[in-house]
Amino acid sequence: MQRTRFIDYFLFQSGCKVWRVVFVLVMVSILAACTGLPGSRSSENKNSSSSQLLFWRNIDGGVQESSSAVPAAGGYIQLGRPVSVAAWADYVYIADAGRQAILRYDRRREVFSVFYRMPITAATRIIVTAGEYLYITDPIQSRILYLDRNARLLREITDFNLKQPVAITDDDSLGQILVADAFYNQILVFNKLGRLIQTIHPVDGTGAPISGLADMVVRKEKIYLLDRLLRQIVVTDLNGAYLQTIGSDRLQQPVAMRIDDTGRILVADAFDNSLLFFSENGVHKISAKSESVMTMQLAGMDLHETWLYLVDVAAARIQVMKLLFPVAATAEQKK
Repeated sequence: MQRTRFIDYFLFQSGCKVWRVVFVLVMVSILAACTGLPGSRSSENKNSSSSQLLFWRNIDGGVQESSSAVPAAGGYIQLGRPVSVAAWADYVYIADAGRQAILRYDRRREVFSVFYRMPITAATRIIVTAGEYLYITDPIQSRILYLDRNARLLREITDFNLKQPVAITDDDSLGQILVADAFYNQILVFNKLGRLIQTIHPVDGTGAPISGLADMVVRKEKIYLLDRLLRQIVVTDLNGAYLQTIGSDRLQQPVAMRIDDTGRILVADAFDNSLLFFSENGVHKISAKSESVMTMQLAGMDLHETWLYLVDVAAARIQVMKLLFPVAATAEQKK
């Protein structure tokens, strides 16, 4: 009888231990599954070595600067329909088709001002150069406006060949202003006084003319041309001679392009609201990486230092991203 009770007690204790072990294993499995949820590793993804971008903030409106020459109702400026953005130092310039004006946002003081009033369309583009001089395309009147930091109009650039400017590059090394014109799909080269000195007719790898110029970047004696119709980047020399084609199998609806200090080509693609990074891994060997961004409708982009500014026209905001550099690229920069 005593022996039977002992066996029953032993089995009871053993069963409890088994159930405890099972319970612990189940809890461990649940915790392991939870760590695999997207929300649980969001911070890890943002800081992972493979990540190219880090979200910083949105700019969609702000208090108007008290010294602004053009007052806004209620002393508050809300973005209406931003179509283009350009940044320099602490200032972000926004072409707003909703307000029909160029707005200036002071990042340090977080205040807005109406910088310059003019007709703004979806094709208006702005760039800012050293010293905070602005070039603004005016597609309605087929001209380019050149302003100083105080919104004084210093010069108008006009020419019979200038019909639909979509991108501007101020090349200080050559003392030239390069303008990509989508009407004839050509590049117009002006001197600093706004006088046309050269017309470039770029071609692709087949010898055919560029068919849909959308953006242009000049870097290290090369011209990078974004073709929205053929969905590719065509690289030429400064005379328009063909050198290379990039991204023909990756781009869908490209709208803007920039190149960072490491040579990575960044393309904003409105088809799926993503940014594509093209990196050169040797002679004509290009690797591509895509990252989705939290925008509703990408319309433009600018890059200043390590800050990326994305125009979200549907959400009426500018999304600010911190551009991250791969470890290998960072080490190469230090050399």
